[in-house]
Amino acid sequence: MGAPPGRCRGFTLIELLVVIVIIATLAGMAVISLGSAGHRIWTGETQRLANVLRLVADRAVIDKAHYGVRVERDKYAVVRFEPGTMRWESPAAGQSSASRFAEHVLPGNVRLEVLEQAELPGAEDSVFTPAGDEGDKAQPPQFVALSSGEVLPVALAVILVENGDYVRTAKISYSSLNGLELQWQADDI
Repeated sequence: MGAPPGRCRGFTLIELLVVIVIIATLAGMAVISLGSAGHRIWTGETQRLANVLRLVADRAVIDKAHYGVRVERDKYAVVRFEPGTMRWESPAAGQSSASRFAEHVLPGNVRLEVLEQAELPGAEDSVFTPAGDEGDKAQPPQFVALSSGEVLPVALAVILVENGDYVRTAKISYSSLNGLELQWQADDI
């Protein structure tokens, strides 16, 4: 049973237009998705750092120990104050939190800056120098969570860099009074 002669059907103009619109929409979504990969990475890194700060503050209370986060331009690491050595050290490999608190290196298009930080009491004394050689005068952590549940105030910027220019930034503020605050800058800087 074939079609009656003279009644062979093809696609109508409307059907072709609908298919073209669907294909164009999918192509547009793919371009937008691929074009914002840097923004997704930046957003993920910002949320990851905010979660690490929360986790460190909680861990300090649970472990009844002082924890901190040492921030550099392209990485950050969690440190713990060891009363026996009187130094800030990386968590021991045997501790359950050691893998979660391993040093994290940021992707090449994400930078960190410390906007504000509280001075650690006695930071100039050798008591608060980080682990390492006696001559090593590396900075103590910029974010410090005490075993009492208090957090020394800090403000950090997570910056998206494209072609050497700062494109977007997010500000993470943390203090005992206000808790964690995350401010996203949606416009280009």
